[in-house]
Order: sequence, then structure tokens, then C-alpha cells
Amino acid sequence: MIRTVAKMPMLKLIVWLCCAVQVAAVDARTTTNSKIRHSMVDAVVLHSIGGPYCKSDKVEYSRAPGDALRWRSFFERHKVLGIHYVVDRQGRVLSSVAENRIANHALGWNERSIGIELVNDGDGQDLFPQAQWLAVQKLVNGIIARHPKINANRVFRHSDIDHRIFVCGRAKIKQKQDPGKGFDYPKFVSSLD
Repeated sequence: MIRTVAKMPMLKLIVWLCCAVQVAAVDARTTTNSKIRHSMVDAVVLHSIGGPYCKSDKVEYSRAPGDALRWRSFFERHKVLGIHYVVDRQGRVLSSVAENRIANHALGWNERSIGIELVNDGDGQDLFPQAQWLAVQKLVNGIIARHPKINANRVFRHSDIDHRIFVCGRAKIKQKQDPGKGFDYPKFVSSLD
């Protein structure tokens, strides 16, 4: 191998090194987030970054500071979680995992769905600005156009499909509440093409 590399003309060597490095980088990042799909996509799942947790027997919500770039970077560095799109409060949409690949975003639904993460606290108090709303609407309409098995009735909130709970104090709390009470889901679904 070393002799072969030493005999290569400089241009071929540079191309060979670029390809070798690129393959190594892809292999290093291969997780369940990036496996090729083997089934038809038939759903969209809407998430919010923030969500409930228990602190000193009180339910609190994690915050979602920052923009789409920050959160896409978070998901791309995470060893388990993944997402197809992140939409921030300013309406910026960034893609992460390609639609033809699996993103680990919704237990039991990863193989069949496209995941969209909304930058929001998910507590019902953090409102969804119009720019974000319109961006998500346009994004979901585009996904529906690309995937014939998806229609407005196949756009789910994470809270619709994940019913896990945790105990905080003595209360049972729904773990996945996203995108949260601040997201007018019936209005959103009726606004889709």
C-alpha cells in the first residue's frame, strides 16, 4: 500500500487522500441516524427541543436557546439522536439527516417517518412565531409532495405517538409533550395543502 501511494502522481495522490479521508469520516459518523431506509415513509413527526423533566419533585422544562444552526450541530454530534430538519424561531430551516435515511427521533417510528425539530421550550409559554409557523408549514407541504403516503392526517405530534411517563413527586407526567400546548396543532393540520 505504501509503495503504491509513493508511486502515484501528485494529483492522483491528492484525490486518493481526499476520498480516503471522506470515507473514514462517513464511517466514523455512521449511526442509526444515517442508515438507508428500507420502508416507505408514511408520516411526519413534529417535535420541540424543550421538554419536561423533574427537579426537586417539581416539573420543569428544559429551554431551547439558540437557533437552527446550534441545534442541528447538537444533533449531528449526538451519538444516538438524529433529526431530518430543524426549524428555528426566525423561520430558518436546516436539514440534517437526509430524507432517504433514518433519523433516531421517535421511538418505534424512525424507519417510517420524517422528524422535524422546532426550536421551542415546549412548555406552552414559549410561543411559535409566525416566521417559524410558516416555515414549518412550507416544509411539511414539501415533504407531503415528495412522499405520496403522507397527507395532513399523517402529520403527528411527538406527544401523539409516544405515551411514556415519568414520576415527579407523586404525579405521573407525560414525558413527550412536544411540540407542546403552544403549538395550535388542529390549525396547523388544517392549513396544509
